[in-house]
Amino acid sequence: DKTNPTYIDSWYDVDHPSGPHNLYTHMIDGEWYLFVANPDYEACNDAIDEACGGVTIAHMNLDGSAARNLPGVPGSGQGHTIIKVGEYEVAWEHTRGGWIYIHDMTVQLWPGEDQNDPRYGRTFIYGSYWEAGLRIADVTDVPHPVNSPEEYAVHATLCKTGVGNPVQCRWRAEEVGMWMDFLDLDEDGQPDSGTTGNENGGRVSYIHYAEPYPEMLDLSHVGYSDEPVHLTTAAVEVLSTSVGTGIIYLLDTTDYTMIDGQLRFEPKLVRDWEIPWAEDHCYGADCPINPDGDEWLLFSPHNLDSAYFETDESTDQSHGGGWDGRLYISHYHAGLWVLDIETLVSPTNPNNKFATYSEATVAWYLPHGDNGVILESDFYEFSWVPFLWAVEHHNGITYASCISTGLYVMQLDIDIPYLGTTV
Repeated sequence: DKTNPTYIDSWYDVDHPSGPHNLYTHMIDGEWYLFVANPDYEACNDAIDEACGGVTIAHMNLDGSAARNLPGVPGSGQGHTIIKVGEYEVAWEHTRGGWIYIHDMTVQLWPGEDQNDPRYGRTFIYGSYWEAGLRIADVTDVPHPVNSPEEYAVHATLCKTGVGNPVQCRWRAEEVGMWMDFLDLDEDGQPDSGTTGNENGGRVSYIHYAEPYPEMLDLSHVGYSDEPVHLTTAAVEVLSTSVGTGIIYLLDTTDYTMIDGQLRFEPKLVRDWEIPWAEDHCYGADCPINPDGDEWLLFSPHNLDSAYFETDESTDQSHGGGWDGRLYISHYHAGLWVLDIETLVSPTNPNNKFATYSEATVAWYLPHGDNGVILESDFYEFSWVPFLWAVEHHNGITYASCISTGLYVMQLDIDIPYLGTTV
């Protein structure tokens, strides 16, 4: 009953006293798991290889869970529903240093159908680790009440008695991929970042949100590949810039290596995107023409959603091929931006960034009042209206949440045919 919600349980993790920033739920082999991104900034313990923050992995001991039949596992009720069983943490030895902590993450069952691919049937975290970039971790073999009941009972018990402390709660998801080859805008031969130069508020390096595309894609019709392609989007969050608004990366995460039985994703950059007129803008304390600390995050990208549309000749809005792909991006005070995947993969003039960024832009919308009337907030004032925080596309409708003023429900004209369908 949405009008009368029932409190079920809560979890406090002593390993992450700063608390969660992002939550994601995902079912693994019939059991629900909760993934919690904890962006601790300073709580590190190098003596036991503890990173600054990490992803708490908890089993949800809900009605119908097999865990309720295991000896020693309490059945239900407060304190017995959210059961931490382990964590994922960045492999620090494979970073450049800098500002590193988990921010947001998504989880996906590998969508490929090739049973010879070692990722077939496996589940991965796609984590945004700021200057450590995109990180991919395998959570398939997480302690599970059906697949590994004895291991589950051990880790669930130890994690619970230690309230999540890393000495007792020791199961770790293996990191199996990473990408941090950020743009080199100052052309010094190194990716721009806090440790390599030209940080510029994180314009190209503060990876804040990552999302794998929901389907394997046939890109043969645009000349990219004759094999199914797996794409992942990685977006920055920019605090303040001297120039620019913030980069969105489209990555190809199809390739992999297997060396001595160890799987490694081999991501590569397909294309980057930024608001087409970004070079004409700056914001925040670092803006040379108008330094204003209150303008932090002003035009930055934040979260996004990926959508896959099956098409025919009458509904296709891109390059054919039987599908369209779009990204719906929240851009704080710069509003909602919608991008076309196929155009990003195969633009008309790939060497001209402005032309490519413009061509790939399907639509833009800025929520507004009548005739310039300021939209007021009854709850939380973040100084700027609108300030779009997140966007989700669902079955032909786009939902955008604004920190200051609430929820906006929008529809793109080319999305109308998908009303009532599953997208």
